[in-house]
Amino acid sequence: MSSRPSAVPSAARSDEVVRTLDLVAAVAQEFGDRSRGLADAYQELSDLYRTGGATPGDARLTREHVHAYLVARMPATLAVGRAVFGAVAARRPEWGPATLLDLGAGPGTATWAAAEVFPSLTAVTCVEQATAMIDAGRQLARRSASSAVRDAQWHRTSVAEPPEVRADLVVASFVLGELPDAAIADVVARWWRATLGELVVIEPGTPAGFGRLRRVRDLLIGEGATITAPCPSDAACPMAGDDWCHFAARVARSGVHRAVKGGELGFEDEKFAYISASRQPPAHAAARVLRAPQVRSGHIRLTVCEAPDKREAVVARSQKDAFRWARKAHWGDEVPPGALRGRRKED
Repeated sequence: MSSRPSAVPSAARSDEVVRTLDLVAAVAQEFGDRSRGLADAYQELSDLYRTGGATPGDARLTREHVHAYLVARMPATLAVGRAVFGAVAARRPEWGPATLLDLGAGPGTATWAAAEVFPSLTAVTCVEQATAMIDAGRQLARRSASSAVRDAQWHRTSVAEPPEVRADLVVASFVLGELPDAAIADVVARWWRATLGELVVIEPGTPAGFGRLRRVRDLLIGEGATITAPCPSDAACPMAGDDWCHFAARVARSGVHRAVKGGELGFEDEKFAYISASRQPPAHAAARVLRAPQVRSGHIRLTVCEAPDKREAVVARSQKDAFRWARKAHWGDEVPPGALRGRRKED
């Protein structure tokens, strides 16, 4: 996909931005709403992770570091988690996971997102190395409307060596890049063994992040998995050259968020890539929109992934039902079956 998307996909619509405020409000209530000193703490935290991350009990990871993360980084990861779990739920509307394993949980951001999308959750296990993050996660969990979140079991250990727990839904959000390349195959195999239903892996929406996910996708398909989302098939990925598959979630910025990150806009677009690998029967979308639709006089042009290829498609006004859908389509949306039949744009 283009490295310069021209619009925000469906995951970033304003109604979905508002729905992320549950955890954001809990942060403000538990940790206060102040920006003084947090910009420096956020930069220090970024430097810590860039040089190998914070270890359990690391004295360098202070309450200010955690607060800076909650204010400046957590809203984006929350919005991404909601978007990804929403995509999985759209493909498997009858599936209601009861158990969740959150790998590299931080303060439990993905757990909160999963509990919102899947109210069927009854038991949660969170795996996190940093003691300060675990403490914050437990503190915030007390304000969750979900009993599964409030009663979550926390384990202070590495995502490479999680506890012997199996879960319907396993998620590893923004942690794959912290693993050595040589360890990825073994660690992902361990995650897959822990998965009863869906394994969701989320990475930054960069060429490097997508490259890691593409490797994981191949590994999991080799183990018999089917890809629930975003892929429309389990065939070889058609992305090549400078293209990579990624999406974006729009995040509303509070005043303190802007102050900590030095931003001026009231929102930011978080780019991400993901896969959800399943032990369930295939449930592929017919196709998926890979770029913002281009509205023209009398027609709409789309870039879509439609097995086995990525292609350009044109929906003409004369295709009444398809055109009605295309006018409302966003980057990242599923394509209804048959909507693109018989219409191709020549390269």
